[in-house]
Amino acid sequence: MTVLAAAQAAGQLLLGRKPGSLFGSDPFGLELGVLANEAALAIAEYHDWQKLKILKTEPGNGVAIAFNLPTDYGRMLKKPVIHSSTWRNANYRQARDEDEWIYLQDTNISGTPGVWIMLGGQLQIFPPMPASENARYYYISNKLVATSDGAAGSKASFTADGDAFVLSERLLKLALMWRWRSLKRMEYSEDLTNYEIALAEEVTKDRPRPPLVAGRQRVPTEASMAYPGTIVP
Repeated sequence: MTVLAAAQAAGQLLLGRKPGSLFGSDPFGLELGVLANEAALAIAEYHDWQKLKILKTEPGNGVAIAFNLPTDYGRMLKKPVIHSSTWRNANYRQARDEDEWIYLQDTNISGTPGVWIMLGGQLQIFPPMPASENARYYYISNKLVATSDGAAGSKASFTADGDAFVLSERLLKLALMWRWRSLKRMEYSEDLTNYEIALAEEVTKDRPRPPLVAGRQRVPTEASMAYPGTIVP
């Protein structure tokens, strides 16, 4: 389903008419076009969708601590983890804030394998990774829009009537309905409820089920192994 088809389905239910284009001169169509881009971004931000997850590998060289983000970078996962290719039982720890980041560099007690932070539009990792080390992480792509149904995302926003949403078209239609009524200061609570129910259903379908474990769980799911070496004062 194209973005125009989703908007036409919403328009038929809202006003009993279908806009001919979202990027022409029809005020109704133009409104739905703007709302479609807002809705698509909000849906993408709500959940770490499998279709938008991309694995990125940053190789070390023993010097660099700052790495440019991918060109299609949207955001990190809601629970970001940066994996070490060398320390299999330990991951890079996220610095609490910029002050801790400075402190760890000044004192050189960042731990193993190190810490990371987002600064200046870059991923920064300290201490510098050796040439034998890679850092790997998943991020959410900002390519929410495809130029045709079924294709992978190729751009960040709708710019043509034939563009397609890479996530749920039904969600997009329901989002357009409540957002348009909200824009017009009309009652939209029922439309919002329908959208929220559909959103929860899509998240449930998208999220992989955790494995069933028999007996007592000895290690929490998100726990990391302790430092495997010996700390000498």
